[in-house]
Amino acid sequence: MIIVILLLIGVVVYFYSKKPKKVGAVHSNKCHYFDKLQFSTQEFYVLVEQIIAERQMPNVKVSRVNYNEGGMLSNKREYLRIVRKEDMFDICAAPFGTGFFVSYWLGEPKHGLRDFALKVPYLNTVVEGSQGTTYYQLDVASMFKLCVTDSVMQAIEQITTSKGIRGLSEAEQMAFRV
Repeated sequence: MIIVILLLIGVVVYFYSKKPKKVGAVHSNKCHYFDKLQFSTQEFYVLVEQIIAERQMPNVKVSRVNYNEGGMLSNKREYLRIVRKEDMFDICAAPFGTGFFVSYWLGEPKHGLRDFALKVPYLNTVVEGSQGTTYYQLDVASMFKLCVTDSVMQAIEQITTSKGIRGLSEAEQMAFRV
């Protein structure tokens, strides 16, 4: 009986450790569908990673995360995650029907105890600090968001050009920005 309980605990721990870090607040979601475009998800992610690396943005971490498409036993979908401090992009690129789509979710990483502490009066001041956010911090966060969305659009432009397909129009580019 003890062996069965330990085995069940081991299975739960295994699945829990494979779970990606959850997203905190989601601030925006943008997507675009390219009809008649077939492209590799992995190649798109590598291209975006290269562009991000070339931009040499400070304090940026790039990784891959997997989310279930449905319930716990469903297939997983890989996303490209780009994080800088309290801002996080999860980017998805995948075939869909006869085309290919690119989407991103802009949000915040979830911090567990920190998120809880921010909800407790007085304790939130200690966790956040008493200074508040500076213009410089806001400027740098804005530049991070612009650089990431521009990097995704640059990757889209390279792919559509190489495949001879119309890229994003100026209006579509504006709609795709944060």
